[in-house]
Amino acid sequence: MTPEVTVSPQDVVKLRRAVPFVAGLGAASFVVAVPMGYPLAGAFFCGGLGVGLVNTALVQRSAARFAASGEPDKRRFALSVLARLALITALAVGLALVLRPDGLAVFAGLAACQLLMIFMASIPLAKELRQSGGGRSGGGQSKDGVTHDG
Repeated sequence: MTPEVTVSPQDVVKLRRAVPFVAGLGAASFVVAVPMGYPLAGAFFCGGLGVGLVNTALVQRSAARFAASGEPDKRRFALSVLARLALITALAVGLALVLRPDGLAVFAGLAACQLLMIFMASIPLAKELRQSGGGRSGGGQSKDGVTHDG
């Protein structure tokens, strides 16, 4: 039986917490790219990080609005998600094609931002699993008081 896991709204990824990490990644991209002779790649990486943050903010706002509506319209929600992703993809592909090879760094920035957001969202979940005992792989006591050796 798997434990019920709930994550409080306060533990959801907050952009306030993500911004310093994204800024650090952006600064690191310049530290690496500029000495190698690719200052534009560092700038486009930062641009990808910024677009990723904006996308995350829009996702959070859209999801909150969808959840708060009395009768959520799934079609409208899906279309807004599709439109946002199409716009971001068009922007990234356009930059990558027009400003090759430096423009490809936009994709790296977007990917890095997404990985960071996934990591930051998983931290509260991991804490909740640890507190509820769901992360145990061995023995222990079940809810009915029986000790299991596993």
